[in-house]
Amino acid sequence: MREPNLYVILSHALIGSGFFFLYVQHVRVIFETRTNIQQLSQLEREALLRREDALYYAFYKRLTDGPDFWHGLEQLKNVTDIEYPHSVNVVQRFYVLPELVTAYFYHVVRSGFNPVVQPMQFYLESVWLMGGVTLLVLYLYGTLLSENIFGGIYGVISYVMFHSFVAKIYERPLARENFAFPFIFLQMFYLCICIGRMIHRQKHTSRLFMIFAMGMFTACALLSWQFSSFIFTTQIIIVMSSWNVSALPAGLTNAFALDYSLSHLVGHALAFGMSHGNIQLLFTWQLTVSLSLFLISVGRHLRQARSRRQGHSLDPFQGDCFSVKFFPLALLFASSMQVKLLELLARAGLITAPDAVYYSHYSDLWAHWALQVKVGFVANLSACNPLYARVALPELWQLVKTLIVKPYCMYGVVMLAMFFRRWRKSGAPASAVSEEQRERARNYVLEDFLEEHRVSMGDMSNRQTEERLRKCFRLLRNCDHDYERYKRAQAELREEQPPAQDDFMQNIKRLRAQIHRNSDKQRKERAQETKDPREPDEELEPVEPLPQPSNDEDEEEEEELQQERKEAAPEAAKEEEEEGEQEEEEDSPLPSASSQHRRKRHSSRRSSVVPTANSQIFSLHYMYSFLQMLVFTVVGLAVRKLFFLSFTQGCVIAPTICSKVWYHRQRNIFWSVSLAVFLLSMFDPGMMNIRDEYFPTRYTHSSDDLDSMLEWIKLNTERDAVFAGPVEIIGTVHLTTKRPIVNHAHLEMRQMAERTEHVYSVYSRQQSSDIYNQCAQLKIQYLIISLDECTNEVRDDCDLLSIWDEKQPAYRKYPQFCHELLHKNVPSFLKVYANEHYAIIKMFSQSVQISLKHNKMPEMAI
Repeated sequence: MREPNLYVILSHALIGSGFFFLYVQHVRVIFETRTNIQQLSQLEREALLRREDALYYAFYKRLTDGPDFWHGLEQLKNVTDIEYPHSVNVVQRFYVLPELVTAYFYHVVRSGFNPVVQPMQFYLESVWLMGGVTLLVLYLYGTLLSENIFGGIYGVISYVMFHSFVAKIYERPLARENFAFPFIFLQMFYLCICIGRMIHRQKHTSRLFMIFAMGMFTACALLSWQFSSFIFTTQIIIVMSSWNVSALPAGLTNAFALDYSLSHLVGHALAFGMSHGNIQLLFTWQLTVSLSLFLISVGRHLRQARSRRQGHSLDPFQGDCFSVKFFPLALLFASSMQVKLLELLARAGLITAPDAVYYSHYSDLWAHWALQVKVGFVANLSACNPLYARVALPELWQLVKTLIVKPYCMYGVVMLAMFFRRWRKSGAPASAVSEEQRERARNYVLEDFLEEHRVSMGDMSNRQTEERLRKCFRLLRNCDHDYERYKRAQAELREEQPPAQDDFMQNIKRLRAQIHRNSDKQRKERAQETKDPREPDEELEPVEPLPQPSNDEDEEEEEELQQERKEAAPEAAKEEEEEGEQEEEEDSPLPSASSQHRRKRHSSRRSSVVPTANSQIFSLHYMYSFLQMLVFTVVGLAVRKLFFLSFTQGCVIAPTICSKVWYHRQRNIFWSVSLAVFLLSMFDPGMMNIRDEYFPTRYTHSSDDLDSMLEWIKLNTERDAVFAGPVEIIGTVHLTTKRPIVNHAHLEMRQMAERTEHVYSVYSRQQSSDIYNQCAQLKIQYLIISLDECTNEVRDDCDLLSIWDEKQPAYRKYPQFCHELLHKNVPSFLKVYANEHYAIIKMFSQSVQISLKHNKMPEMAI
């Protein structure tokens, strides 16, 4: 990786900024086209938010409704209406960094610039800006790996054409990954910059800035999305594995590993402090792995320092095998001790039991997906979420066909065409050569002759030199004035008869070494003569056999060589000016060492057209990016919600593989073929995907009448009435009506998983008394049920009744409770509202025995 200059950096920043603003406008228009949000009321706008998105917007709304930011922040530290009746410190328990930052700037803008700015509009604009940051980093990342601007543009256009495979920022603007992934992407991009700079300079610089920058990116990602810790864990393992197989010096890699692991530790410390002591951050895999890497790096550094103090040149334990041996052991030790440490802290009262098993939900999900084993009710419920479904094979094939099959088929066609062209040219009869081509070939041969034999134009009158040049021209004529064939013929002749010039240069080197030895010996003899002048004859005796004429001959040879170089310098400078626009990066080396530098100036003009693999493909930063894409692919194929990780990284990697092969030798071929692939992919299916995003008429969904139910709740229930219901809408109920709720969509929290299981018991076949006791323990007053799940029939494995039957097979002989509740009178349960999709059940104490008809309820609205 070459060091870019200031103008290149500014040009890339300007182009990336253009993509940034275009993408921000792109997603803004798509969201407005799909939702028509400007024409909706406040309740209808808030009803668009579901699951945890509604919960996080409720936190943001609490921050913006206060007189200032700090008043809302104090309220978030003691919230009692999201896990009623418990008090929750939202800043410590949830990932609310985006809401805190956005609300702070909202108060700044409202107080100083625009007093009438709308909170939701300001929030959405911040989301679009984060999406623009992702596209900006994607362009810079692709340009960095492919080492040309076309790679970055290729990745950007691929990202926009297949926008349905990314995070779908316009469908779920408040999703946590929309805020966290730009910081994760920035951290990955900056890591590649640091690795490339280290490889180029062969030293590790800017250590403090690297630790601080990567630590800030890591902390922001950890405070925005709970899955960020897993991504950083895979990154540490990939980088560590790449270093173990790299050829970099052990001291250099150890210094970089020390700073890299320290940046993760600093990021964890910053996240822990900014979250007011979130205890979950202390028990992540990322922390244990980074701490293990830090201890290994410190141990290697101490061993190296001790070895230097003791005067040992090599330390047998300083090699890369040290990390290979101890890194898996450190992982095993960390994973085994993590459970013990959680148990000890829970017994000591430092953490609660729900916190201690915070990540068991993800373990159950992976066990369900990978091993197909039976897990808990909540894990099955989460696995049936459409966001966690696997990617459909037709969609995956369309993506692979456009981004992989088409480009590489085009490259294969180009390679075959080049092969047949060379084959036909080698076997075809000699064609008429123009006078211009003949003169150009003769000039090339003359330049090579002057450079190789170290002669000037003034020495061409020498008969022997003229005869050798005629032989070269005769060989060129036999090759039909084809310079490529002439070079191959010259190479064959050199293999048969080694050039005498190599022997001459070896003799010159040996003679020079002998002169240096004699000079040193004479200097020592003169020094001894000054110390002991009594024996001058004996000291001067060994000097007489020195071949003084040889010294003169060597100096004459050196002067002749220098004179020839001076005479050839103007011609070389002139040729360099004429060919200044050609590439100087690669060349097919000739056997003559003296002409190797000259050949580099003509590599683009006279090099072979057959592409060869570039060694930069196996550079450390490229290996990391490719392996990270493979990990993202495995995760994304299992979970559709996370497939955007693989796709975004694939947009960075896709244009780099062929560009690494073609760029240095045949850049024009790479550009033309990639442009052809663009034109083929842009219209079908790229433009069709963009059209479907702007005009989604064929994907219209029927309304679920949630707005009418929310209006009924606001008008017919008490302000302190406690609600519970499906995780898809219960957060929306709290956001729009400000009623307390007992459960929400964060099912990875153990306490919330248990509460959700009690609430969802209404869909089971249990007895009414058991269900009432479970709801009464949570102090539920109104229970919202989904009518689509109360059919008393099992349609597929994701039906709630099917999940309950698998969990409680002994109750299969009983009818479903919610189905009986909708059609019969059940003590302590009364249906007070129903529409086509939802029903609201009011719960009474069992000590109050009443018999009311539905038409006598004043709040009834069916």
